[in-house]
Amino acid sequence: MPAKESHGLIPHFVVVLYPRLKTNKLLSTTDIQHLMFFSRINPQKIKKKNTKTLSKLGIIVPEHLPALDIPKFRSAHEVAERCVVLAVLLQSHFGATNEFVSSYLKQNNLMRHLTEEETALLGQEYNKWEDQTKIDLYWSIEAIWALTWCGGYHGNLTFNSEVEDSLASYLPSFVDNEPAQDFLNSFTLRSEKEIIEKLDAFYRAHWFCRHSQMNNKATNLVNMDIIIERRKSLEWVCYAEESWDEICLDT
Repeated sequence: MPAKESHGLIPHFVVVLYPRLKTNKLLSTTDIQHLMFFSRINPQKIKKKNTKTLSKLGIIVPEHLPALDIPKFRSAHEVAERCVVLAVLLQSHFGATNEFVSSYLKQNNLMRHLTEEETALLGQEYNKWEDQTKIDLYWSIEAIWALTWCGGYHGNLTFNSEVEDSLASYLPSFVDNEPAQDFLNSFTLRSEKEIIEKLDAFYRAHWFCRHSQMNNKATNLVNMDIIIERRKSLEWVCYAEESWDEICLDT
């Protein structure tokens, strides 16, 4: 229940009876939000569950890795817009001109959703991009795959398997210049619990992947490039305060 307002002011603290504590406790509004969140999603339980599950797969991660921070999820529409933006930008890799990409984004009112780096890229022809920029664009298909997983289009978001051919069928047909509106309007997200559980698993698998590389241990259980791009999408969906170009992927 929302706190009562008085003369336009919202109380900073309210007194509630917290059953498990069996005592009156002065809680801030932030405390109450946290309690409501933990009643639905418990990052510590998710951490323990994923650590155990990953171990059975041979992905051994230490207990001391922290649980995830409390997320602030993006809306389904925001996720759908980012998905289309990435997908149409990816068309540059397949030979689309900057004119086509820009025109499609303008026609679908998506130009404002470009990041600064993406806007800069459209000011330069693809054949003049740096090699690493082209490589990064190519791998963004993995980010799109993760976003479509969040939208429930498929159930195959692993740590090591490549994107399936079915991806194009989920998205607007850029070859036919199909408007994005139907995709944007019909896009819905999986449950918040499913998404944060998947992000937690990718965070721990990312640690395992880096640890294996640092110790020169070869493994086919994880693929670093795949994990980085898919985790980036999951982080972005779960933490609305993060900008796409500045997602933190620490382990």
